Amino acid sequence: MMCIALLAFIPEMTSAQTSKEPVVRNSVFFFESLPVRDMPVVLPGQHEKENKLVPNRFSRGTEEMMRSGIPGDKVEMQNFKGSRHARGPMLNFEGVGNVNSVYPADPNGDAGTDHYVQTVNSSFAIYDKTGNLLYGPVDYKTIWNSFPGPWTNLFWCDPVFTYDDLADRWVMSSMSFSSNLQPPYYTMVAVSVTNDPLGEYYCYAFQFNHVNDYPKLAVWPDGYYITYNLYEYDGTWYYLGPLVTVLDREAMLQGETEVTVIEFPIPTDDIERFFPIATDMRGDSIIPGIPGHIIMINNHDTSNIWHLSLDLYEFDADWQTPANSTFEIASQFDLGNFEPYVPYGPGAPQLGNDINVITIPLYMMYPATYRHFGDHESMVCCHTIYDGQIHYIKWYELRREGGDWFLFQTGNYAPETGMHYFMPSITINSNGDIALGYTKSSGEMYPSMYLTGRRLEDDPGVMTYQELELYKGLNYNNAYSADYGQHRWGDYASMMVDPADDSTFWFTSMYTKATTNTGNWATRIFALNLVEDTAWPYAFAGNDTVAVNVLFFETQGEAENYSSIFWTTSGDGNFISNYAEHATYLRGPGDLANGQVTLTMHLTGYYPGTEAADSMVLYLKDTLIQVRELRSPGMKLEIFPNPARDIVTVRVELPSDDPVKLKIISGSGREIFTGRYRPVNRYLERQFDFSYLPDGMYFMKATAGNEVVTKKLILSH
Repeated sequence: MMCIALLAFIPEMTSAQTSKEPVVRNSVFFFESLPVRDMPVVLPGQHEKENKLVPNRFSRGTEEMMRSGIPGDKVEMQNFKGSRHARGPMLNFEGVGNVNSVYPADPNGDAGTDHYVQTVNSSFAIYDKTGNLLYGPVDYKTIWNSFPGPWTNLFWCDPVFTYDDLADRWVMSSMSFSSNLQPPYYTMVAVSVTNDPLGEYYCYAFQFNHVNDYPKLAVWPDGYYITYNLYEYDGTWYYLGPLVTVLDREAMLQGETEVTVIEFPIPTDDIERFFPIATDMRGDSIIPGIPGHIIMINNHDTSNIWHLSLDLYEFDADWQTPANSTFEIASQFDLGNFEPYVPYGPGAPQLGNDINVITIPLYMMYPATYRHFGDHESMVCCHTIYDGQIHYIKWYELRREGGDWFLFQTGNYAPETGMHYFMPSITINSNGDIALGYTKSSGEMYPSMYLTGRRLEDDPGVMTYQELELYKGLNYNNAYSADYGQHRWGDYASMMVDPADDSTFWFTSMYTKATTNTGNWATRIFALNLVEDTAWPYAFAGNDTVAVNVLFFETQGEAENYSSIFWTTSGDGNFISNYAEHATYLRGPGDLANGQVTLTMHLTGYYPGTEAADSMVLYLKDTLIQVRELRSPGMKLEIFPNPARDIVTVRVELPSDDPVKLKIISGSGREIFTGRYRPVNRYLERQFDFSYLPDGMYFMKATAGNEVVTKKLILSH
């Protein structure tokens, strides 16, 4: 069933207004979607008419601050590594890569009861909680493309896909704008009808007159909170200030056609306010009627504009009479003086390239997490700071024990001399354990993913776990931004807690691929806890295999407890994908002449100095160099039209009702899409939009039980 309603629009209040009265308006569009698994799939690829570099601007007062700043205070830095040893992730698998040819990556994700969903600019994918890819990656337009509205022709970025633990639902959001950045602008928000992320969604559009940049979504009992930085653009960027909004969560969970949004700008009376973020409630212990909380870095002393504070606001949404809603400062915590810096900071150095990586100092990172522990409430958050020499992570835990909020602990984390720490993400689980993930680089090291943490009982202000290298960067970051003379990195990462046990952490962030092509980022996904143990790396390259008439060979390796993985060959072929357990090998003419080749998997463990390796022999028994269609006698696969320009229909007829796995593979062996489907009456039909993929040869592979069919498709726009 599909229901569409077009609703009235009231312009949002700009932050130049300093009234404490809320602006109340409504969504401009609603529909109930098909199940995601049944939607026509928009395959991710390069959008030629859209910007490959996603705009992102710093706030207006930075230049003045840089000129007027005074030397910063010397903070008490944690310049040592903790003594606790974490065993390392239980799961470590590849996430969505740069399938849209854009940068930055902006990876984030969340775990539900049975799934993990990850988003990047501008696609998403759905996994089970053992790391199997169930669906994707698909372009974000998959959700919205089938329905009328201007957003179907716009660009999508800054997506967030999060789990509403309180309702057992999924919530996704994204900003949408034209390639020339002309109004109107949109925020699209969808709420799942059930707890299945592959099911139906209630979908809404909210319209803006100004660029609604850097939206971040948080779940709270009384609403879905989204914070923004607002800009005006007429060929030049003008910063208007932060905007805080709350959407009627109950109405969205019920699928009401009209949803109210309450907005407050944060006044910009002083020189600068840095990006605010709403706290995300986790756990099942809830205080009824508690207002939403917004955290941000601010400066209040115009005579010393680098004297900063951590500000906490309370947003009390009144859904009976929205005009009576309030937004007030609740607490301000003095942080001291900080070193001035150029826009986005001078960047972090990296091995192999003399252009630094953007670190976005003082932007509060995603998420900010709230928990109620019975005897106290807790909030944790973090951001990057540049002190004139290095970038370090500043993290906070605020508490309330029946009275006012107080700064229970804060830390400044940079334990290794000469290293730069940035793009952090922090959260807290039901045990009171805190996990902190981040990126680390230097002139001697590629940007790489790391983790630390602490236990509830540990001394305050200290990350007590040794640094754990989660995944090594494989080259320097190459995503140059002329605006800032640095390479764009992801604007944020995502550390979340599994609702199934309210203890396990799920973390996703980005790393650099071995190639130096522009936008050479990829992502990893980890499930981990803070169990104190040493986990040794284990490598199994797979059994020796006989391959007949095979051009591309996919290894069936297994690996555990590794921070890096790569394959080598004894022959003259090469790996199309080289850094996963299942790597794709393109055999060479020498391999074929020799009749065999040895493929070796190499691992680096989480614990310093640990390594593992294993080899398998691939025997090549046929001299024919061709790609042919493979057909199992019991299953029929049809693709039409073929050759195709854009929309392709796939039909599968089966001898049974076994689930069907569809894969789309490029002519070079790269997997583009995976989907797992349940046929009806032994029949399956799906549509795929190839509009954003380049011309060439592709393969559609259908697997059901022991049945396998592969057919080739020629794409010519």
